[in-house]
Amino acid sequence: MSGASTERAAGARTKQARSRHGLAAFAVILLFAAVLRFALSDYALWFDEYASLFFAHQPFARLWSAWMIRETNPPLFYSILRGWLLLVGPMDRITLRVPTIMASLLLIAVSYFALARHYGERAATAGALLLAVSAQQIAYAHQVRGYSMLAVALTISFFSLMRIVAANESNTRQRVTSWLGYVGGAIAAVYLHGTAVLWVPVATLALMAVDRRFVPFVGRDWLRLALADLVIVIGSGWALYIIYCQTRVPNPNLSWLHFPGVPISLELFWASTLLMRDPWGIQSIAATVVFGAALFGITRTIHRKATQLAAVCWVGMLTLFILFSLKQPVIVERTLVWIAIFPVTLACAWLSTLRSLRTFLLAAGVLTGLTAANLWATQSGFELEDWQGAVAQVLKDPRGVIVVSGEGGAVIADEACKLADRRDTCRVPIITLSGQTNNAWAKGYAPTIPTVGKDRLDLPKTSNLYLIQRFAEQPLSDLQAAGLLPDDGENLDFFVGPFGPPLVSRLERSACVEGRVLNPSCAAPRDR
Repeated sequence: MSGASTERAAGARTKQARSRHGLAAFAVILLFAAVLRFALSDYALWFDEYASLFFAHQPFARLWSAWMIRETNPPLFYSILRGWLLLVGPMDRITLRVPTIMASLLLIAVSYFALARHYGERAATAGALLLAVSAQQIAYAHQVRGYSMLAVALTISFFSLMRIVAANESNTRQRVTSWLGYVGGAIAAVYLHGTAVLWVPVATLALMAVDRRFVPFVGRDWLRLALADLVIVIGSGWALYIIYCQTRVPNPNLSWLHFPGVPISLELFWASTLLMRDPWGIQSIAATVVFGAALFGITRTIHRKATQLAAVCWVGMLTLFILFSLKQPVIVERTLVWIAIFPVTLACAWLSTLRSLRTFLLAAGVLTGLTAANLWATQSGFELEDWQGAVAQVLKDPRGVIVVSGEGGAVIADEACKLADRRDTCRVPIITLSGQTNNAWAKGYAPTIPTVGKDRLDLPKTSNLYLIQRFAEQPLSDLQAAGLLPDDGENLDFFVGPFGPPLVSRLERSACVEGRVLNPSCAAPRDR
């Protein structure tokens, strides 16, 4: 064998050994990420997660019909969750989080292999570790909502676009799979969350900006891009139709959203796209370092089309979210969480330029250490509302009754009750006051209120009323406004009570049942 051949063979063996070491490191990181996510997942579900359970309990035929006009989120996640419920059966809150945790792990895997392709296995390993310990990523992996799956779908679409930019024209299989990834990821994302429609124009313009091949009537491949976008629009047609129908009627589900202005919008991007939670005060150091690493990645690898694409997509998504929010506000932390893939990609681009192993380990260690410190500092705040704990207290009282404002709160209380009690039905009465609510999706689905006659409340005289409150839905304030409780000042506690028999007697005299809600002051006090 010639010296050149021996040298090539040795190089191939070295490359294979590095690849094996890289895969081994990735496997360890993925296992660590899984252990971390499951170990921290045993805490109470909040309002929106119980809403997911409500929709997951609907038949598939209903989820994929015009009935979904009532809900601003498309039905794909609810359908996946329904399938999981049918497969596993009665479950606890950790088991409920398995699908979204698996989606979070899939995001790490997709990111690792894509980053390894463009920036090397060493940088990809650091990127996977950043995602593994990110408080932001873990928090949304725990939420029984579609956000972690949305992030996976759009990450697949984005990295497929990156692969298209760097594709070898002679490799037909690679080219086809890349286009399928871009199109399939985008369609899945639209069926997971309505804001995903913003990805397609940003992705299209970004591809044109970094690669002349896709400029209309100039490049030779612009028809491929146009055809791909057309397939996305057609494939997303049902979800787009539902979104269109929602715009034709008043939508109370979105009435709580307001455009906060450009400065606060930029703060929300800062707080949502840099892998951190609550990145203020000392925690801002971690977010600043990740942001700085991404900027270094741009400046040091701007000659690479992959970097150009990530940078343009990052700025493009920020710009379009703000512009779109001038018409319909959509800027909240959970709708932005998937955009973290851009700064992670750019930070890995910078790490790939560090030739010294010692320098690389130091830089990656600082990034990972600060990200892990943010997790340590904020994970205690993952729990948002303890519906299950509140309902469990009511279940211990044989005379307990739950009182909420609005049908949304009643539906959530019912779901929380069934989960806490491991039953198909809630065994305590739930009273829905006709208070303020933004949850139009729940209209007509509140539990039936016990009545006698046509519209008179009927509860045992010895009942104890427990109030569950959140945001604008304040049953205590509603009862005070009706003159049924003394106004002792504002009480915004989540769980209030018990209120004994005197309140029950007042409600029976003054309130009347209107459909599935109780109007606490619909008539002057009456004797029964």
